[in-house]
Amino acid sequence: MTAGIPTPLATAVLAFTMLTGVAFADEAEVVGAGIPALQADKSLHDMLPEKIREAGKISIVTDAHYPPCQYFAADNKTIVGYEPDLWKAITEKLGITYTVESIDFAGLIPGVEGGRYDMAAECISDNPERQKRVTFIDDAYATGAVFKLASNTSITSDADSLCGLTVAVQQGFDFVNVVNDEMTPHCTSKGLKPVTVNQYPSGDAVLLALYSGRVDFVLNDIAATEEIKKRAPKPIRVVENEYLPKYYNGMVVKKDNMELAEALLAGLKAVHAEGVYDKIMEKWDISLLALKEPGINLATKKPLTQPKP
Repeated sequence: MTAGIPTPLATAVLAFTMLTGVAFADEAEVVGAGIPALQADKSLHDMLPEKIREAGKISIVTDAHYPPCQYFAADNKTIVGYEPDLWKAITEKLGITYTVESIDFAGLIPGVEGGRYDMAAECISDNPERQKRVTFIDDAYATGAVFKLASNTSITSDADSLCGLTVAVQQGFDFVNVVNDEMTPHCTSKGLKPVTVNQYPSGDAVLLALYSGRVDFVLNDIAATEEIKKRAPKPIRVVENEYLPKYYNGMVVKKDNMELAEALLAGLKAVHAEGVYDKIMEKWDISLLALKEPGINLATKKPLTQPKP
C-alpha cells in the first residue's frame, strides 16, 4: 500500500463507521488477530543471546510492501501480514517482544550483516549465494507466477509467449536470475528474442510499472495473488510458468549468530507443535505453502528438486 492513499478496505471501514457510528478493525489489520496467544517457555528464552535476553526484545527489519508477507495496515503505521503473525507467535514463545522497521528490500541483508538489526524477514528466499552472507531460519515455501493485465491475451502458460517482452522484478529478488538464467536462454535457443528485465526498488513500483504499461508482465510470489488482485486498479490475471522454481522462504540473521538462529528455530518449532503455525497459514490463505519441517539453511541442507521443462 502506498503511504497516504487509503486502501479499499480502509474506505469501506470509514463508510461503515460514518453510517453506524461503530468503529472496528478488520482482522487482517491487527497483528495476531484470530490467533491464540502463546505462553513463554523459559527453556527457549534461555537459548537467546544474552544481549537480546537483557533487552527483552529483538529488532526486525522488513520491506512492508509485499502482501500477504507483510504490508502497512490502513493506519499507514502498523505492519501486518503472515510473517508479523509468525513474529508475534515466536517471540511470545521466547518470552520477548519485537520492534520492526521497514526499508527497501535491497537493504535488508546489509542491515543484518552490519549489526543494525538482529533479524530480517520479507519472504526472503533461501539460496546458496545468500547463505554466504547470512543464516536462514526457513519457515515456508514460495513459488512464483506471471502477473499480467487481463486485457493482455498474448501471454499464456506457454513459455514462448514471454519471449521478446519486458518484465518488471523487484531489486534483490531471485526472479531476475530466473529470467536471465532460464527464460532468456529458452527464448534464444529457439531463435526468439530475449526477455528484457526492468528492476525496481519496491513491490509497489513493480506493480505500478505493469498498471502504467511500462512492462508487459511482472514476476511475483503466487502467495500474493489475492492481495494484488484486490488492490489492482485494473483487472489482473495470473499465469503459471514452467521456469518458475519452488523456494524456501525464511528469516535471516547474521551468518555467525547461530545462537540466535537456533533459538528462533526452537521458537518456530514450538509454534508448529501448538498448531498456531497452521492457523496463521490458514488465516492468510496460504496453507499450500506451509513448511511442515522448518530448519536452518535448508536450500543447501535439503535442496528442493526442480523439474526441468
